[in-house]
Amino acid sequence: MSVPNVPVIDQISAAMSVANLQHQVNVSNIANRDAQGFQRLKLQFDRAMGEPEAARVVSDDSPVPVSLEQDLVAMSNNLMRYQTMARALGHYFSMIATITNPNRG
Repeated sequence: MSVPNVPVIDQISAAMSVANLQHQVNVSNIANRDAQGFQRLKLQFDRAMGEPEAARVVSDDSPVPVSLEQDLVAMSNNLMRYQTMARALGHYFSMIATITNPNRG
């Protein structure tokens, strides 16, 4: 599988967009879990990663129940991924600033 030639900023931005959408799904599942008639949500990916529009929210038809603890762990893991990507993007911009500013450092 070849990796498309996409700038790092675009790749991280797309991944952060998907993580943000996943966070919204997690929060909805937690907030509405006891609401009558609520259908759990999940992200579905139709195309390759790197295309944030490839992710969409759909109903989760799985008959397997998910505990509150599982939802909280999923939300926590997603948050850690998002924070890691934000730090990576910050480091990337810091390196660019260092390279382009000869008086820095």
